[in-house]
Amino acid sequence: MKTLSHALALQTLMLQAADEGRGPVLFGESLERAREAVVPFMVGEKFPSVYLEHPLIGDPFLDVTVLYGKIEPGFCIESDAARGTEALIDWYANECGEYENISFGFELDTKKTELSAGAVHFQPRRHTELVEPFCKALGEPERAQLYLGLNERLPAEWQLSFFGMFRGRPGSPLRVCGYLDAEEREACAQDPSRLASVFDAIGFSAYDSPMLAEATRLMGVAPVGIDFQFDVWPDGSLGNTFAFDLQFGIEQPEAVLANFTDGPAAQLMGLLESLGVADHRWKLGAQAAFARAIPVELPDGSLHRYSFTLMPQWAKARWTDGVLQPSKLYFLAKAGLSETSDE
Repeated sequence: MKTLSHALALQTLMLQAADEGRGPVLFGESLERAREAVVPFMVGEKFPSVYLEHPLIGDPFLDVTVLYGKIEPGFCIESDAARGTEALIDWYANECGEYENISFGFELDTKKTELSAGAVHFQPRRHTELVEPFCKALGEPERAQLYLGLNERLPAEWQLSFFGMFRGRPGSPLRVCGYLDAEEREACAQDPSRLASVFDAIGFSAYDSPMLAEATRLMGVAPVGIDFQFDVWPDGSLGNTFAFDLQFGIEQPEAVLANFTDGPAAQLMGLLESLGVADHRWKLGAQAAFARAIPVELPDGSLHRYSFTLMPQWAKARWTDGVLQPSKLYFLAKAGLSETSDE
């Protein structure tokens, strides 16, 4: 067959995730809205990083995050959900091409019938010099210091890496995220008071002893890395929500089911279920993992392999005012041509 567009490739992966009756249980009615909403965002020379997100308990839905690495000048997203970001896109295309491993993109909330403005994400990693110009290009320069200020207050083992602005939520805080050092994770898992000391040092007060106990238990069974999240209000104070992204670290699609049956992922997900923030659907979610390659023909007539991959990446544990909230499961969708020709 002829090579696929990015949009069609993602549509294929989303339909695969919903196959065999999984769609209504995992995604509900928002699946079709999500399929339509993502089409204008699947632009550029390279297939972007696409994350599919669904809850593990409660009403089903599907949210989608699309992240771009390097983009070319003239990059355009023809969607109302991206309206108002034209200057930001131009800045990123012209100023960030020389940087490695940074990205920006949009989170699309499709739970409601009408698509709201997409949340804007930026991952500068260690390039904190990009934070201020990014926020300025988006027209929200005051947001930069919220990120940079917290980055300075956090200990070295808790350095920030990315942030999100929820433009469709008036008065919303800045969501800031980072990667927890492995040794620090192990130390906090063994000693809840160490986690509490970090919270106290940066001014996060929305926790209690039961929350610390839950957090350290989850840290102790996390298969590999952990991301952390805080909300920062316009006055610089921290919100009442804290979250962990508990990474699975599964590298091959064929290892997913075994890992979710009796491996580290099963242990983690079983704990979330026992805590009342997940139900049986995490097992159904694991069945959505997918990997396949098909032959395609390029415009020059050469034959290549085009691969599709859908892999579970992490489960989110989130507390608000110290109370554990419903958990979510995140998948990474990837597609693209192989490096070599079939000829």
